[in-house]
Amino acid sequence: MRGFTLLETVIAAGIALIVGTFLVAILVNHSGLFYKQNSIVSEGLSLNDAIREIENNIRQAVYVADGYPESAPDYATGVETLVLKLPALSETGVIDGIYDYAVIAKDPSEPKVIRLWIFPDPQSTRKASNLVLTNLLESISFKFLDKSGNLVAPASAASVGTTLTVLSQTGSVGSSRASSAVTTLRNFGP
Repeated sequence: MRGFTLLETVIAAGIALIVGTFLVAILVNHSGLFYKQNSIVSEGLSLNDAIREIENNIRQAVYVADGYPESAPDYATGVETLVLKLPALSETGVIDGIYDYAVIAKDPSEPKVIRLWIFPDPQSTRKASNLVLTNLLESISFKFLDKSGNLVAPASAASVGTTLTVLSQTGSVGSSRASSAVTTLRNFGP
């Protein structure tokens, strides 16, 4: 019975090293692709969830407020901030003339975070909340439109146009996703 020569062993080890290198390269590329695809799905879900939550609050609103609180605003409606007047709720329905407020704005201490704050009136049964809509924010902008689609002052708006752009999690330069929606306020619905 004959064994392997030193030359045969070195050649076999070299071939195994080359094949192993190719397998590791394939595994690394596959892992990167999986991470990138997973990030794209996550970004899309974050974007869709945030836009849907913003639209739901606009649909419930009867007015766009100039700010909250109205007497000395901590939040003022503008291009990157939206303050909505929502009808206050009781166990039996809407409380006439009483309003809760929803504020959608960048977090003051975390520029990539967009938040939704709900400030209920003391008579309302609506719950206060502080919700993170996305932590991938690149930009957000609001436009205030009348029934004909013309730009107007926020307090005169019949609908609100929202454009939200989120950053890529993969680190790709210039990679982001955007979504836009125009949503009609409750008091201007069909």
